[in-house]
Amino acid sequence: MKKLFALIITFALCLSLCACGKSKETTPNPTEMGSSDTTDIVFNETEQSTSQQQSTEQKMHQEYVETYFIYAEEGAVVTWFDVNTGEFRYKWKCEFCGTTQNGETLGHSLTANGQSLNSGFVCTNSDCSMRGKSQSSIIKCNVNGEWVDVYD
Repeated sequence: MKKLFALIITFALCLSLCACGKSKETTPNPTEMGSSDTTDIVFNETEQSTSQQQSTEQKMHQEYVETYFIYAEEGAVVTWFDVNTGEFRYKWKCEFCGTTQNGETLGHSLTANGQSLNSGFVCTNSDCSMRGKSQSSIIKCNVNGEWVDVYD
């Protein structure tokens, strides 16, 4: 998959470099033409210099950007995640009584589509029928990507 993206980016870069190359046209001698032709040449040269200034001020290229969506499938509540890095925080949640743990679990990262974090915990609620029994939590990741225009 990474090789495919690298190939696509390389191809796009080559196309953009080819499009940037311009052939210089020779301008005719104003003494050999009428006055209206001379005005057209001056106007065209002004347009070209303005477009060259705009292209040098902002150069654009495309990059493939992945965004990560982290969600709890069971036994947990995702309290925070970063769409750019795939890092997240979560709390365990008992599926039977709905009690969530007091503190957050930190420092995890999921960066592949379908990747999951499976962990076990026990409910601490004294009124829960699952108190002290092992439960599982599953947190998963969905990855979306798109090509975006980036200005240098």
